[in-house]
Amino acid sequence: MATADTLAQLKSRILSHFSMMFLSTWEEERWEAELAALATEMDRGLVTWTVTRGAQPSLNGNASAMIDAAEFLRHVPDFASEQLFLLKDFHPHLVDPHIVRQLRDLVPVLIEQNKTLLFMGPETEIPVELQKDALKFDLPLPGLDELHTELKGVLASDNAHRPAPLSVTPEQEERLVRTMLGLTAAQARKSFQRAFLGRSEIDEEIYSQLIGEKKVMVQGSEMLEFQELTEGVKDIGGLDGLKDWVAKRSLAFSETARKKGIPAPKGVLLLGVQGCGKSLTARAIAKMLAFPLVRLDVATLLSGDKGQSEKNMRDVLALMEMIAPAVLWLDEIEKGFAGANGEAGSDSTMVRIMGRFLTWMQENPAPVFVVATANSVTGLPPEMLRRGRFDELFFVDLPNYHERKQILEIHLRKRAFDPAAFDIAKLAERSEGYSGAELEQVVLAAMVETYGSTDGITQAALEKAREETVPLSVTMEEKIFQLREWAKGRCRPATPDSRVLQMLEAEQRQKAEAAGDEHSLEDKPFAFDPTELEPEETNEEWKIPAQNGDVPAALLEYVRTHDGVTIPQLQSDFAEFVATTGEQGLALRSDPNLILWLGLSAEFAGELSKLISNKRLFLRITDASDFGDSETEIKLPKLTALPDNKVSKPAWLPTCLTDLAPDEPDSRLERVARMMLAK
Repeated sequence: MATADTLAQLKSRILSHFSMMFLSTWEEERWEAELAALATEMDRGLVTWTVTRGAQPSLNGNASAMIDAAEFLRHVPDFASEQLFLLKDFHPHLVDPHIVRQLRDLVPVLIEQNKTLLFMGPETEIPVELQKDALKFDLPLPGLDELHTELKGVLASDNAHRPAPLSVTPEQEERLVRTMLGLTAAQARKSFQRAFLGRSEIDEEIYSQLIGEKKVMVQGSEMLEFQELTEGVKDIGGLDGLKDWVAKRSLAFSETARKKGIPAPKGVLLLGVQGCGKSLTARAIAKMLAFPLVRLDVATLLSGDKGQSEKNMRDVLALMEMIAPAVLWLDEIEKGFAGANGEAGSDSTMVRIMGRFLTWMQENPAPVFVVATANSVTGLPPEMLRRGRFDELFFVDLPNYHERKQILEIHLRKRAFDPAAFDIAKLAERSEGYSGAELEQVVLAAMVETYGSTDGITQAALEKAREETVPLSVTMEEKIFQLREWAKGRCRPATPDSRVLQMLEAEQRQKAEAAGDEHSLEDKPFAFDPTELEPEETNEEWKIPAQNGDVPAALLEYVRTHDGVTIPQLQSDFAEFVATTGEQGLALRSDPNLILWLGLSAEFAGELSKLISNKRLFLRITDASDFGDSETEIKLPKLTALPDNKVSKPAWLPTCLTDLAPDEPDSRLERVARMMLAK
């Protein structure tokens, strides 16, 4: 649930005379500010209490007299009506029967005086005596909107350790904030500050560093293992079908896709021959998504205590939801869930664990992408393979000629050798049936053999290492054949049409050799420069999402490139794409008599209201002359600043929109409301 939705829920409960609510959060500072703004919006006072400072503000200026919890509760009825009381870290006092009885006695008084007690802290268990009188809320961690604000604040701050201001594109901005989901606002802010130290541009290393910030969240778990993301898609040779599929699915995690109702992908099962890059692909997927990669060893869940194994699975899944978005990697899943096929003699504990996991995969709303790898389908239950669990099943076969070339080049380049110095095509031609791991071993073996020689690694050393390596496709030929036969029609090939391609490639190479051409068709340059097709960046990019019906994204992009935008300016430019005029207006929620603009359509006013209230756009007071001819459209007194008190009659507060958070924000400008115009 988003912050705005939670505040709306709290407001409705307060207005419905709920007397006590227990608020669970680690973000005391952020939520205290949100509750203070909510109290202002509701015309209610806010009294905070801590065991160190007592009540603030206090009765008769004597805060120290209310440090004692029982003494403070005795004076709650003496405060003015229509008050909210925020009690921080009150849970140690709830073990005292005297305190619990005081709270129960206060309930009718609180209802009569329109007062609400809000207990806030990381631990907020409701005593059994109060469970019928109180509600519990788990206050959410910051969402994308709040993290956007934190990122912009860090980028706008002066940083002596930064050589130049960082320029961040909208795509990079969304990827950065998605990486920080699951952290508190303070954790995200510090992570951004640390990642940007000494940086002049956004690169892949920044994303890897930010992902590493979540490592501390799984360090306390013995069942989850945080994986460092050192490999990316560029480290995988071939598997183009799988790469394209993952790249398209990564877009489904974007905010734009979420607003359009695109479901987040659940995961992928990689079945294939050992050593063909399944584990490497799991790491590359996490890096492509900019999610932390967490490996689960199913065997660590098992315990001799009755019911403990199932509890371990629940704890692991709860932790994954907490650190989401993340990639959960189950390596060799057929071994982890061995004995859970539901047949006679199956392990009942493993059956229950697997059932819990499969149910979670199907119903879990958190953005956790599951990557499972398997070398065999033997023992895997049918319910795990059906659609709805995993989005797709891929078969990773032995690499073809072109893939073997890429793999050899990658491993030579990783070890500081120039692939152009070797006849890679010849080596790839002679290594039919070798897996990616075996090709890597060929390079390593050649390096060991030539270590200390003046010539270094040579083509002859590579050929010798290849001849001495017996591939798995020879020693396990029958099993690999059975696996391939099972995958036909059941799995999507990670390398499409590999057999046909191999035949065409072999024929092409034979023709090239006959003609004396040492380069195959794939090595010849294109007749055009693909970069010439890239569109130039202009300030009209906002029209692309507008044409696709994504008005919020268009508004954000428009304001980003036209800082200091007035609402009538937006009305004029967006009229081509959406109805912008109508019978509604926008006003400050804290003082509905302070009008921002009138004559807006319900849809347009609603989108602007959401973006401002979610802190994606910010209001800045401006001069009425900035409105040009539109200044005459509002027949109301004009203000030049926010008044100290509420105004008694409607007045116009000229403001413009910006995407930069103000240095000294005023909470009154952070929430707006729609209003119907009187006819």
